Amino acid sequence: MKSRPLQFALREIHRLAAHPTSWLVLAGASLLMGMVGPFGTFEMPLGPRLAYWTVVVVITAALGTLVDIVVLSLLPNHWPRPMAAGLGGAVAGLPIALSVWLINLLAFDGVEPSISLPVLAAYCIPIAALVTTVAAGLRQSAPAPVAAPVPAATIRPPLLDRLALPQRGRLLHLAVNDHYVDVTTDRGTTLVLIRLSDAIRETAPVPGLQVHRSHWVALDAVRRSSRQAGKPVLELENGTIVPVSRTFLDAARAAGLLAR
Repeated sequence: MKSRPLQFALREIHRLAAHPTSWLVLAGASLLMGMVGPFGTFEMPLGPRLAYWTVVVVITAALGTLVDIVVLSLLPNHWPRPMAAGLGGAVAGLPIALSVWLINLLAFDGVEPSISLPVLAAYCIPIAALVTTVAAGLRQSAPAPVAAPVPAATIRPPLLDRLALPQRGRLLHLAVNDHYVDVTTDRGTTLVLIRLSDAIRETAPVPGLQVHRSHWVALDAVRRSSRQAGKPVLELENGTIVPVSRTFLDAARAAGLLAR
């Protein structure tokens, strides 16, 4: 397995773990499952039953998220996100089933679990695929929240929320890097698992322009333009040289980045 997808997945889990909403969702799911007591667990006393389902929910959620993110990062970018997420969930169903089987083995003092591993897999694979597909679909179709007008200077680009706190600075440059996008601010560069088109939408209200199929620049980050090997390029304030492709020449000239 490539180290980059795994490292990104671990970083993403760390980011989710730091968000209070994640723990509220896990607590709600644990409480619901503990009260309902599916798969024969209702026979357990309430306290142990709640503890059992809390362990199951937290471990399977973390494992499922890890595997799903790794699978998403390995799939081609042109795959529809819900379909890719569903495949990631289906793949995650196998280790999820194994983890539940092991939890059952430990929870019941080494007694062979009443639900076999193949049966657990038959449950977990379609359930995990359905959950990840629906979640991805909801994220795509959710309308943007309507908020009262706020001065642009006070609005933080949503893309910055994907970065670690030390890297959240003034946006300078986005560049495609395999299945990822390098997000560069005045505080450094961070690798983010996102399509360039989606990343560009999250740069608002920062004035910027896509100048190449693999590059976006913030207008105020451009220091000068020049030519290399006869082709137009932009030099950013951090010294990065960004190519300008023929498709975006007119837009770059209209924005004042290139001489007419």
